[in-house]
Amino acid sequence: MEHVIGVIPGSAPRLLMAGQRLAPAADVFPDLAPDPVGDSIWVVVAPSDLAAPKGAKWVGARAALPVLPPTTQPIALRALAVANWRQTSRFCPNCGGPVEPNPARDGYICLREDRPVFPRTDPCVITAIMDGSERLLLSHAANHPAGLYTLVAGFVEAGESLEAAVKREALEEVGIEISQMRFVRSQPWPFPGSLMASFAALAVSTEIVVDQDEITDAAWFTRPRLTSLLDSGAITLPLDYSVARRTIEAWRSGALTWAQHDLTA
Repeated sequence: MEHVIGVIPGSAPRLLMAGQRLAPAADVFPDLAPDPVGDSIWVVVAPSDLAAPKGAKWVGARAALPVLPPTTQPIALRALAVANWRQTSRFCPNCGGPVEPNPARDGYICLREDRPVFPRTDPCVITAIMDGSERLLLSHAANHPAGLYTLVAGFVEAGESLEAAVKREALEEVGIEISQMRFVRSQPWPFPGSLMASFAALAVSTEIVVDQDEITDAAWFTRPRLTSLLDSGAITLPLDYSVARRTIEAWRSGALTWAQHDLTA
């Protein structure tokens, strides 16, 4: 067991931490059997009222992930994703029979049908929409804290391609038509079980029409204007380690510009 991660799953999952590293859950919870999640990673799923041992503490996953070393973040993300999925997938989705952890994979084995059951991941798209002047469109969602602006995003619907989802979400949420796009990067987001796919896209028009349901405000930003608003505290951006923030920062630094790319959708 190379990595044994202590997790309290749920809508606000927690990781067992010792300072700025993951605490060795196998050593401190001998009565809780670890389950395999693949790639030499094991997870100890703890009840929400389980006290942390001396020298460790339970830390909210969103707060814990940024302080972990870059090499440890993927391990924690995988443990979180599988632990969250297992909490809501206790039976075989095909026959409803009992399941048990699959020692060879990150999912389950259906005991009735002797078949593997794999974790579900919900794909999402998140898009850096730019215009011909390299302005970036940022929006404020109704369920976000006041002042938080981020990229347009949404779940991929059944039978829909990532590219089609980019176009649909831009049109639905901010009334913008997309002419060109390219893939930028991706990130697992186990809150509770998504995979974020980041795109850069070129807008056909610049008139914004927010839906007033999911999105309450949106605007075009130049790099100097966004920096000024951030410095004054008028707006904030997503968490540093999120794919949304990394994509925005790539644009702010000039590393992400539409002029560098000419890929049609």
